[in-house]
Amino acid sequence: MEKQAVEKARVAFRSGRSRPLEFRAKQLKEIKRFLNEKEQEIAAALKKDLNKNQYDTALYELLGLEGEIQLALENLEQWAAPRPAEKTLLTISDEVYIQPEPLGVILIIGAWNYPIALVIQPLIGAIASGNAAVIKPSEVSVHTAKLLEEFLTQYLDKDLYPVVNGGVPETQELLKQRFDHIFYTGNCAVGKLVMKAASHNLTPVTLELGGKSPCYIDKDCDLRIACR
Repeated sequence: MEKQAVEKARVAFRSGRSRPLEFRAKQLKEIKRFLNEKEQEIAAALKKDLNKNQYDTALYELLGLEGEIQLALENLEQWAAPRPAEKTLLTISDEVYIQPEPLGVILIIGAWNYPIALVIQPLIGAIASGNAAVIKPSEVSVHTAKLLEEFLTQYLDKDLYPVVNGGVPETQELLKQRFDHIFYTGNCAVGKLVMKAASHNLTPVTLELGGKSPCYIDKDCDLRIACR
């Protein structure tokens, strides 16, 4: 299943349909529509997974994503436009410019603590850049992962942007496939494994690892679970 999803995304990308700016804009608007129309379902899933209330969902998961989408829509043409480059003696008689190009198929591995935002945010960038993307939500936030699998592909091109659910075996199988960029959010130990897997194909990676956010543990908490 994992290999098939990647292969279908690769074929879809090679068809060229993710490249036109009109297509990118339409897909970005579809993400916005998904977030708006399924806000209640998203809030319910996050309540089950993380006990987040609807206000936290709107503030920390959804609000920033709408801004990301709007930023991308406003700047698509500029980002995709050729950029002038300085000439050298070897290119003095040539027209010299840098043309931004999509990378190809991106793997996005999300995190459990912000299971919507940390999947959709890199997806916005992938779509705006004209790429395909295979989305692997965190299996820890199981209800949110199921929601993404069920609904996101109803709004987006299902071949270009498949959602693959599962645990460690499925993630390991995905990492055996060749990608053109990997985006991972999580802990350092897994980040090292992601980078090691990516190195076999010299795949560039973006790793958002760990953090230094303070954590308050009161007397009623199970210390072993909190430390874990």
